[in-house]
Amino acid sequence: MTTAPKRTYSVEDFSELINARLQRLEGTQEARQRYGGLLAVLRQQVDSYRQSRPAGK
Repeated sequence: MTTAPKRTYSVEDFSELINARLQRLEGTQEARQRYGGLLAVLRQQVDSYRQSRPAGK
């Protein structure tokens, strides 16, 4: 018997989750001060991925 979750996540689901969490981090002063450079790189990557998706998704 396994205890692994039964639900699988699509790439789109995962992208939306990352974007939502990144927005929350970008909204906190502590995260911006501690991880500003990393947040900027992550934002660039997320935005690049989201722009590369076919229209309508």
